Order: sequence, then C-alpha cells, then structure tokens
Amino acid sequence: MANVREGMIAAEMQPRPSSIYPPGFPYQPRFLEVNGRRLAYFDEGQGSQTLLLVHGNPAAGYVYARLLDQLLPGFRCVVPDLLGFGMSAKPEANADYSLANHIALIRGFVQKLDLTDLVLVVHDWGGPIGMGAAVQDRERYTHLIVLNTMTEAPMKIMPIYWLPFFGLLRMRRLFNYLVKERGLFQKFGLAIMDPDDRAVYLRANHSPQTRAGIAAFPTMIPASTGHTNYPLLRDILAAVKSWDIPALVLFSDHDSVFSAAQGERFAHELLRAQFVLIAGPKHFLQYERPAEIAEQMRAFLAD
Repeated sequence: MANVREGMIAAEMQPRPSSIYPPGFPYQPRFLEVNGRRLAYFDEGQGSQTLLLVHGNPAAGYVYARLLDQLLPGFRCVVPDLLGFGMSAKPEANADYSLANHIALIRGFVQKLDLTDLVLVVHDWGGPIGMGAAVQDRERYTHLIVLNTMTEAPMKIMPIYWLPFFGLLRMRRLFNYLVKERGLFQKFGLAIMDPDDRAVYLRANHSPQTRAGIAAFPTMIPASTGHTNYPLLRDILAAVKSWDIPALVLFSDHDSVFSAAQGERFAHELLRAQFVLIAGPKHFLQYERPAEIAEQMRAFLAD
C-alpha cells in the first residue's frame, strides 16, 4: 500500500504542462479539483443551453474541438478531460481508473460547477461514465445525445477483435508493454486523425507513467456477465431506458467498435429517442463530421 500511495502522490506532484495544444488553439483549459483530483476542462460559449460533452479512450476533451467550432457561440459547451487524459491529473494506480470512480468524478465535477439544464453529449467510454453520472442527478439534465458508445450489457466485441483482444489481456506483461511503453492504443486508436491532432494526445500521454488511464479502459470492458463492471453497466443502461428524457442517438456506419445496429436498438429501447445514421465516418464521428453532427444537434434541441 505504501508504494501505491507514494506513486499517487508523485503523480499528483508532476508539473502541469504549459499546454498540449497547437499554437493558435482558441480554447483555454481551466482546472478544478474534484474528490482530490485535478480535472481540466473547457468552458466556452454563452448560449442559453449548456452542453456537457464527455469523451472516451484514448482521446480527451480535445476530440470535441471541431464540434465546438460548429456549435459556438450558440451554446455554452463544458468539456472535461477524464482523469488520466488531456491536461487532467494522471495517477499511476489502476484503482483510480475504475468505472465507478470515473462516474463519481464527473458527477462531482457537475455538482461543483453547479451545472443545470444540461444537454449530455457522450461518446465511447463517455457513454457509461456520463450516463452513469446523469442518472444519479436526473434533475440537472434536459436532453441526451449519444454518439458511438456502449449500449449493451455485456458489451459485444466485434469478431475481428475478439481473439486478439482477450489474448492480449491474458498476457498482462505484453499488454502493459504494448499499451504503456509503446503507446499501442494511441497509435491505432487515433490513426484516422490528422498528425497535428494526434500529436496533442501524444503530448498529453507522453510516457508509460502517464498512460495508466489508457491501459485501464480495455480491462474494464464488461464483455461477459462475470465481469466486475457488468452489473454497473447493466444498471446504468436500465436506468437510462426508463428515463423520460428526450434523446438523440447518432451512430456512424463504419465504426469498427460499435455497430449502427446496436445504436438503433438502443434508440428503440429508450422512451423518447430518435436514431440517425451518419454515413461515412468511423469511430470518431464528431471529429470526421462535425458540421453534420452539429446540424443534427441543433435541430434536435430546437424541437
């Protein structure tokens, strides 16, 4: 326990980088301490509606930058970096990156800023994290917008990834070497992005010591009912499906992680949802089709 505690303290004492963003980037990060952890976030715009945009792995709040360019100044956009990502703190202990802890941090973040009348926008791991926080404080939220995320418990993994995924997880030393030492998830997960944008994430998680959060997420996937996260994800999805909140579900047709059929089923299971298929983009549809996504969001919120 002493080594774990010392590692946590050392990580918290790491100097905050002056910036991971390219010259001329228009949005300035702010910082907030939540449950003893430093979270970075953008807070931009002055619109009458506030959007809370939650990202996934291995990205950061920066993944929404192109979408913000389309939405501002018509909306207030609040975009946190999850613990271990962007300019947020990056403790080395795996225990810090549990699904329950990520949910508690986002819930505490919303409470500390006293955000209300929120439109929740989620993508990838931001889905269970953002929705997990929202269902505990439903009175703070008015709308839900879902982009390519986990919609089933247990989560179905595409057949092409099934054997390599579980084989790699069983070889923990090799997994840690590839993901932490060699940046495997960053190299392959962000391959579709422009080099300048990939460089932002490489600067954010630039060493094995800063990649604990990236390495934790694959181990957290509840791909079976026996996984420790299965009951939590099951309960979150059940709560969302019973929630009378207007929802917009946007899934792309070329995502290699989540299928459009999963998104359409999820929309049909919600009480007040509409489904829209976005043709063309892969996993990061908000990055590849920001204008189209913004148009869909504006029409949905206007209704």
